[in-house]
Amino acid sequence: MSDSLSEAYTIAAYMRIASIAVGLYDYLETQPTAWRFYKEQWRSRRISLSTVLFILIRFISICALTVSSVGFFYEKFTLTICEKYYLLPPAFKVLQAMVSQAILGIRAYNLSKRSRKVGCFLMAVYVIACILQWITTLYQRSPRLGDRHGNVVKPGGSGNCGAFSEGKQLGAWIYYAIAIIYDSTVTGMSAWFLLKYKFATRNSMMSKVTKMMLYDGLGYLVTLTAVNVLNLILYKTSRDIQNAGASLGYCVSWIMSQRLLIHLHDAQRERRIESLDNAITISQNLDSAREISRAFRNQFEQKSGAAVELTRPDSETDTRPQTSESVLVRIERTIQLDHRPRTYELEDYTRSGRLNRDIHPRR
Repeated sequence: MSDSLSEAYTIAAYMRIASIAVGLYDYLETQPTAWRFYKEQWRSRRISLSTVLFILIRFISICALTVSSVGFFYEKFTLTICEKYYLLPPAFKVLQAMVSQAILGIRAYNLSKRSRKVGCFLMAVYVIACILQWITTLYQRSPRLGDRHGNVVKPGGSGNCGAFSEGKQLGAWIYYAIAIIYDSTVTGMSAWFLLKYKFATRNSMMSKVTKMMLYDGLGYLVTLTAVNVLNLILYKTSRDIQNAGASLGYCVSWIMSQRLLIHLHDAQRERRIESLDNAITISQNLDSAREISRAFRNQFEQKSGAAVELTRPDSETDTRPQTSESVLVRIERTIQLDHRPRTYELEDYTRSGRLNRDIHPRR
């Protein structure tokens, strides 16, 4: 029995190390894109919702992997310290799930053209899912000290720290079942709206964005569902392997969520560049100061909702005729120069010069 538990510990350790390695690689790979993301937000002097979610998913995912791995690998926990620490890994697990599910929910809401009915439905589903996930994760949890063989450490000893669930009805499997139901429902709604846009628009760029979003959403659903199903299967195995499966879920959820945001950001930049290339310059004489001031404000003010926010592929501007054009303002000051030779004559303040000016005054 001891050998079997030791083998379970080894498998769990390898799974955790693999999750950390994959997460670190993806973090380093996406860091240049993240810096570009931050710089563009800094230059625009505003922080979009997608940027906030991007920062949150990266920060919370790193914290979830870190606190979970420390609790597993560090073997100097006492019962007093473990009682203060054991709820951190499951709490960060739920926080990460909330951010990831918020990305899916806001994405579906924007794709519905911000329909009030769809928004209320998504908000209700999101709140219910979050409450149930918190309850099933924290209900009847107690600290547990263990060793590498999976044995419980006796009082007064030290070992690794984990959260042990004593609940029989509200087990961890309900958490993963809720996650699967939410992801499937919201991603299915997004796919429905995207298919409507795909058949409604003739814009090649928007067709490309719609296709990208559709594939990203389905890829997210398939990958996260596979990981959640794996965790449901691992729920029947040892405690160490169960927790290692959760660590794998942190990594996959982190990667897939930030990929959604990065792909949408790149699509927005590409579409903005294409719009500038196809821009039409219109000249118009502006007579009053009020018209000039208004034209200047139009150049620098950004219209709300124009950016690809998680995103509605600007359907309200691409599926119907556009009614606004960019205005290029050029203000010129015209100066008329008098090239007559008399213009360049030096002033003569002698008596004869004053007499000459009195006889022949300048016009």
